[in-house]
Amino acid sequence: MTCDSCTKLIKMVAEQNEAVVTAVDFEKHSVTVACEPEKLDKLKQELAEKGYPEKGKEGGTRGNPERVKKYISAIVAGEPHVAVETNLLNYAVGSMAVLTVLGGIAYVTILKDLANVSAYAPLLLLTIIGAVVTVYSYYHMKCYRKAISCMNGMMVGMTMGMITGFMVGALIGATNGIFIGSTAGIIVGMALGGNIGRCCGVMGAMEGIMAGLMAGIMGAMTSIMMLRDNLVLFLYILFGVCAFLLTGLSYLMYRESGAAPKVEFKYNFTDFLSTAATFAILIAAMMLYGPKGLLIYP
Repeated sequence: MTCDSCTKLIKMVAEQNEAVVTAVDFEKHSVTVACEPEKLDKLKQELAEKGYPEKGKEGGTRGNPERVKKYISAIVAGEPHVAVETNLLNYAVGSMAVLTVLGGIAYVTILKDLANVSAYAPLLLLTIIGAVVTVYSYYHMKCYRKAISCMNGMMVGMTMGMITGFMVGALIGATNGIFIGSTAGIIVGMALGGNIGRCCGVMGAMEGIMAGLMAGIMGAMTSIMMLRDNLVLFLYILFGVCAFLLTGLSYLMYRESGAAPKVEFKYNFTDFLSTAATFAILIAAMMLYGPKGLLIYP
């Protein structure tokens, strides 16, 4: 027990087990919970799983990679407590497949005669990957908007703004130059970071907006600096790391707030696909048809 976020998480677990938190002592890092005797063992187990073992006993699992493995396994298996994540994962995989096929068709029928389009092919694939990963994380965070604490809300806003701004800035910076890339990265990063961060008020929104501002500029600058040094390979590494961080953000929400409330899950596959497609098409159109700077790939 170290902060208000700990208190909120423990109270949530207690309420789920029909228990009541009666006292919190930050100096002793302890909490007292009252519950029916038959509920006690289950309550202790769930608190230990969240990283709060019974006093005098070891077993806190914060930082334990086994919890991450169980979380991923539960999503793949479609267990009830991660139904939201399972649905979003299915939508993401389906959208990735559909957009890749449609992108391939557009490439060989509509885009094949455009200048530099063959060199842009691996970057266009990244627009699909980035769009799907971003939409997954955005929808997932929206499902948690009523359960996010102020501290976690700032982290969510900052991470969304930073990651999305950097990805967009890096992609468009590579093909269109630092000015267009920075501008696009700033717009996307600030919009998503501010929108998600505002779940906990002005502070979270400002964190997201500032993160988007910095990341959009840095993404475009990074691509320009690496134009002649394995840029495409670097971008794939970058997007892999960004996808990993957004996945970690989703796990953070589950870890700190419990299962995403199903009542907040209002999205279906059509919503997911259309949003990802719109995002990918806008970025691709900017890459192919937007103004070009002096230093660009290839």
